[in-house]
Amino acid sequence: KNEQGVHNGKEIAVKKLNLLPGLNDTVFKNESLNLMSVQHQNIVKLIGYCYETKNKVVEYNGKLTYAEISERVICFEYLKRGNLANFISDESGGGLDWTTRYRIIKGACEGLNYLHNGQEKPIYHLDLKPENILLDENMAPKIADFGLSRLFESTKTHITKTVNGTRGYMPPEFIDQGKITKKFDVFSLGVIIIQIIAGIDGYRQCCDMSSTQEFVDYVYAKWNKRVQGISRYASREADMLAVRQCIELSLRCVEANRDKRPAINDIIHQLNELDAEIENMFMRQPKSLLGQKSSESKYVGLDPVRELRFPFEVKKDISCCLQLTNQTDYFIAFNTKANQKKYSTQPNKGTIAPWSSCYVTVTMKAQETAPPYLQCHDMFVVQSTRVNEDLEPETEDITEELFKKTMGKVVDEEKLPIVYVALPQAES
Repeated sequence: KNEQGVHNGKEIAVKKLNLLPGLNDTVFKNESLNLMSVQHQNIVKLIGYCYETKNKVVEYNGKLTYAEISERVICFEYLKRGNLANFISDESGGGLDWTTRYRIIKGACEGLNYLHNGQEKPIYHLDLKPENILLDENMAPKIADFGLSRLFESTKTHITKTVNGTRGYMPPEFIDQGKITKKFDVFSLGVIIIQIIAGIDGYRQCCDMSSTQEFVDYVYAKWNKRVQGISRYASREADMLAVRQCIELSLRCVEANRDKRPAINDIIHQLNELDAEIENMFMRQPKSLLGQKSSESKYVGLDPVRELRFPFEVKKDISCCLQLTNQTDYFIAFNTKANQKKYSTQPNKGTIAPWSSCYVTVTMKAQETAPPYLQCHDMFVVQSTRVNEDLEPETEDITEELFKKTMGKVVDEEKLPIVYVALPQAES
């Protein structure tokens, strides 16, 4: 179990490790230093470690004797949103929209690619599962928990009986023969992608169907119903292309024959090609359908541009993603406003570099009952103003005062209506 602590004024997570055979203090120190060198936006940052070995009097075979007891602790960054399992507990996936799910899929793949290929020696996770993928305030994924990780030579297949992974995420060659290669983690990743798209029981449903194509068609039909009336035309077409390609990719990852599974760098290549294809689809659409830039905005473009839509479910937190794009050559500070009793926003303020984007996650807090006819009159407000690069404020310096209109100061304010959308009814 992870505990919380404070390091240099910031919250951290603290994990006490179980004793591992052959892991003495020197090996633990060296492996911890190796893991502290892992720096990637989709991997939880290891901040530090500590260990202590001492003698303790214990009873053994009816006699008192001295035993050497070792305790080891690692400290890593704390992420308040918790783990991915909290957001894919059922088929509706906790209300996450497709954009957010795809960012989680792509980010998890990027993180695993770095573990396998970004170091001199590959790092095998060996217990990749939703509980070990944490989410930051922007719903960006970070791979966590390297308690089972090992540094291996990249060209070998290893056989071991010491790994205690999680059933349902372990490949058949490990269950049957104890074999470990890079394709171990690829199998686990495939199960997770299926669960992100089809819910926590998605992999079991896939195994119960007569063919993988039947499962692809089933998932595609479910998502096609869900995005009807939610996404604008160009986005809906792109979303459905991504749904199909991602579910097909995940099924290749869970092939029983590990030689048929793609390597993680091949997965990244396919996702990059998908991104390029989607970008071309948007470029081909008439500007009247795209709505990518607000005609009223001087500073920040919003996507979506017309409204924030939440697929409403009672007693559930529902999240959606808003992209803010700085459309200027200057640094821009932004601030968001919404009914704090009903909505939370992460981050709710910040700065954006010239011609850059940031993502804001807006979460509608669980409501006990649905409003009549799902009517909602709430607004989501985005304020923006120019700041000097030399005086680019820290987040805590971005206050209401910064967005007060004074003589000669321009403050943009854009309002997005918040809309509740009924989910498609399940087939009887």
